[in-house]
Amino acid sequence: MGGRLHSHGRGLATTFAVATLALGALAAAPATADEVADHAAILKAEQDWLTATESGDRAALERLLHPTFVNISPLGGMRNRAESLSAGPPPPGSSQTLTELKVRTFRDSAVVTGVNRYRPEPKAKPTDVVFTDVFVRTPQGWQVVSSHNSIRPAPADR
Repeated sequence: MGGRLHSHGRGLATTFAVATLALGALAAAPATADEVADHAAILKAEQDWLTATESGDRAALERLLHPTFVNISPLGGMRNRAESLSAGPPPPGSSQTLTELKVRTFRDSAVVTGVNRYRPEPKAKPTDVVFTDVFVRTPQGWQVVSSHNSIRPAPADR
């Protein structure tokens, strides 16, 4: 009985080693042209979303936000697509800049992580809002289905 368990353990270890090597090879594989195009389209959608939010461009927001869209705010509030579409633009003089963007695609879905540096007015101290956005490929293009935001503590507070 002990030998069978030992053999089984070795079989699992071999399977695990092979799976680890295969996953490593996939991770190291260069991006395909389709992946590069998807990443570019998703990054453009992120910037278009920011621009549409700043300008109050409802038509652009309707194209970008999936019908099932849900947003979780830094304070834990949830709002759906209709509530997000009815929100007004940020205050005049405020600014937002996207940084640290990373895109991961999974066939017809994608996850974007990054930081939205927000200033309520030009001379104000910025607030960094870290986010995770989930996109899906639709016949209309990439649309965001979910966004979760958290305020990043200042470096001294971390």
